Formats: sequence, C-alpha cells, structure tokens
Amino acid sequence: MYGVRYVHTFFVLYAFTVAAFMVSDGEPIRNALIQATSIAACFFGGLYSSLLVYRLFFHPLNKFSGPLGARVSSFWLSLQLRNADSHKKLLKLHEEHGDFVRVGSSDLSIVHPKAVEAIYGLGTKCIKGDWYDLTLPMVSLQTTRHKATHDRRRRLWSTAFSDKALKGYEERISRYQQRLIAQVSSFGGQPVNVTTWFNLYSFDVMGDLAFGSSFNMLETRSEHWAIKLLNEGVEPLSFMFPTWFFRMLVNIPGLATDWWRFIGYCWQKLDERMSTKVDIPDVMSALLAPWKDKRPEGGDLEILQGDSQLIVVAGSDTTAATLTTVMYELARRPDHISRLREEILPYVTKTGEIPHQRIQYLDHLNGVINETLRLHPPVPSSLQRKTPTEGIEIDGVYIPGNMTVFCPQYVIGRNEDVYQNARAFIPERWYSRPEMIKEKKAFAPFSTGSYGCIGRPLALLNVRTTIAKLIMEFDVSFAPGEDGMMLEANTRVHFTAGLGELNLVFKRRQP
Repeated sequence: MYGVRYVHTFFVLYAFTVAAFMVSDGEPIRNALIQATSIAACFFGGLYSSLLVYRLFFHPLNKFSGPLGARVSSFWLSLQLRNADSHKKLLKLHEEHGDFVRVGSSDLSIVHPKAVEAIYGLGTKCIKGDWYDLTLPMVSLQTTRHKATHDRRRRLWSTAFSDKALKGYEERISRYQQRLIAQVSSFGGQPVNVTTWFNLYSFDVMGDLAFGSSFNMLETRSEHWAIKLLNEGVEPLSFMFPTWFFRMLVNIPGLATDWWRFIGYCWQKLDERMSTKVDIPDVMSALLAPWKDKRPEGGDLEILQGDSQLIVVAGSDTTAATLTTVMYELARRPDHISRLREEILPYVTKTGEIPHQRIQYLDHLNGVINETLRLHPPVPSSLQRKTPTEGIEIDGVYIPGNMTVFCPQYVIGRNEDVYQNARAFIPERWYSRPEMIKEKKAFAPFSTGSYGCIGRPLALLNVRTTIAKLIMEFDVSFAPGEDGMMLEANTRVHFTAGLGELNLVFKRRQP
C-alpha cells in the first residue's frame, strides 16, 4: 500500500545525501552524486541479495514445486503473460509440477480436488488476498476485505436477489432479449460475431439494472464510450502484477485515466438514478432502500459508488462470455440443441414467452450451462485468498500462514482427479451420470462460501432464458469457415475472460 511513499522517501534521502556531501565535505556535485549512488547501490545490493537468499533457501514455500524464476519473484508469472493467457500458462504449469505450484515468491496455485472447499468454502479461515485492495480507497461488496463490513453489506445486497426482485428483473431483461433477437434476425442468415453482440446485450441489461437505463448499445450496434474506457482500463489486470506494483502504476499521472473516467461515469449515473423513480425495481432500488428519500453521504455514498460500477462490471462480461461459450458448444454439437428444444417446448406459453420459473430446473439445460462453465469459466485464473497465520492443511499438505493461494477454475475443470473424462463436453454428468463428478465442491465458477457471487441467481436467469429463446427462434450453426478455434486462441484474461471472435449463422425456424 505504501510503494509510492517508499519511492518518494528514497529520492528525498538520496537528494539529502547528495546535499550533505556537497555542504559538509565540499564535494563537487559530480563526486557527491557518485558517492550517494554508491551508498544506494550498497543498500539495495544488501537488501535484494538477502531477499534472494531467503526466497531461494529459507522461504516457507520452498517445499513446493515451481519454476525457479517464480521462487525469486512474483514478476516471473507476469513476464509469461504477454498474450494475456494466464489460464493456459497455469494449465501447463500444473501439468508439469502437479496439484500445488509455486507461481510467485509467496504465491501458490492449487488444483487439488479438496482445495476449493478448504480455501473458499464456508468453514475456511482464509481471507481475501491483497489483490482486492487495487482500487482503495474506493471499495464495493466485492473488494472489501473486512469480513464484518462485507457480511453487513451482503445482507443488504441479498434483498436485491429475492424471488420477487428476480421476477422484476426478468421483465426488464426480456426487453433486451427481444432487441437482441431482432438484431440477430436482421442479419438474414449472414454470419454474426456473437462475441460482440452478447457483449452489447449484456452491458445494456446491466446498465438498465444498475441505473434504470441502458447504454443503448444494441440499438446503436456499437460500444458506448464508457464501456470502451472500461475495456481499455482493465487490460493491465491481464499481467497479474503484484498488488504493490499495480498501485504504483495507477499513481503515475495519466496512466489510469481511462479507468477513472469510467468510474466517474458510474458515479454520474448513480447521481441521476438517486433522483429518479422507477416503475419496475432494479438492483439499485434495493441498495438505496435504507435511505428512502434521503441522500446517502460520506462513507455510505462511497460504498454505493463502488457498488455502482460493480453491478455493471461483474454482471456484464461474465454473462456475455457464458452466453458465447454456450452457443459455441451447441454449434459444435447440434444434437444438444434438439434435445434442449424438446425439453423446453412444453414450457413455452401460447404467446411464445418462456418464463424462467418454468425452465429453471430443466436437467439438460442446466447440464449444458454447468458443463460450459466447467470448461469455460468466466473467471478462469485467479481469485486470491490469504491463508490464516496458523496456515491451512489440504488433504495432509500443510500450507504456511500469510501466503497467497488461489484455485484456477480453468485448470480444475480439466483435472481428471475432479472430473472423469474431464476434457469432454458431457452435460449428463450433472444429472444422470453423477459418478463422472468425483468432487462436487471443486465446481465453483461463481466462487463459493461467504464471498461467493451474490448475483449468481440473476446471471443464471439471464443465461437460461436467453439461450432458450435463441434456440427456439433460430437454427444455429458455425458460419462458413468457422470452427471456433479463434474463440479460444484469441481469448484474453483480465481477471474475467475477454473472448475471441466467434461467427455463427442464425436462421429463423419455420413455425
């Protein structure tokens, strides 16, 4: 947290040392600079050589396998991520080193079947890692590390996802689903880049649920300027820099301008929303409820501002990525589309609507979604946790205290110790073939435990109904020359997955 302060202190001391040599010893400035630099070099040489020796020979994580560079510095992993493909790099590391891999000086990536429950489950003593301090002093439900504050805030958020609230959101979402269907239909059977269109759709939906009005991206067929700023602002997250280094970067004037302009836009929209009455409640209705007609101030306003951008960010690109990958898997396997239609058809109303309440428990629909989330988790790489002072034990393996640990869901989803025939797409494993899941608690695409994604019911409502409406309206197939390879090849992970292009053809089904 104090990296910038340390740098400032060093340069002040360096300048003071140069001045002392010049004033007290009468040295010319050139000699004074040489002497001060020599002292600084000795200091840093001693500091970093001792740090190097400690990390190589005496660090508590030395018993764990991992690349030599990772033992020396957490920057080693960052240097491997020039293509923003942390999920693939972590998969290779685990294939080489096993279930526990040291990926930084004090960082462990773990894919043991029991690890998810031990690190993220309800009984865990692990707390959120320092990554969640990236945006301090601005915090949200997601980024607050103080357990009591988080629990208090989560209780308020829970009212935003009650059954009654979800019915209202479904009505709001339905408008955008109709706009999406209309836009897809307007292509007249020509290729559609669904990665782009699902992003436009998802951000419009979450803009509406957050602020009572969308970004109008479906209508304009283009990204809103604020969303462009967001996408550019999150790019540095791709490199998984140490938190202290990232916070130093954002303190460089102009370097984080895009990100803060997006935050400013969210604050502006929050101000507008607080002055607006809505007919159908949105998520912000629940968050504003404690203040009734009063305006929150101070710390209450600050956390509302943090939550305003959380609603947009957390519910948009993750939903878009899931919709895209579900359609990718279905286009590869048309037989699953036929099975889904047979399953959904009895629940379509006379007016053509597909209410979520009727389809939320359908076996094959949920199996397809779960299987997609297993193979293509929208947060594929790192949800940091910090081990308690006394450490934790995972199936007899002791992990020391105050270490950063995480369980990459992309790698776990391909782990044969967790899933039988792990690389294959088999939706039946989630309902008729449970023996194919060897450790159910390892499946956590929305995380799990007290910090699990509170918006999970809304995300699944959106995904279920959108997929159902699309496949009932259209025949779906790969566009000519498309095989889905570029989808994964060009995916960039910046905490969430930014997918590559996927071109599909949608043809209206005959009544």
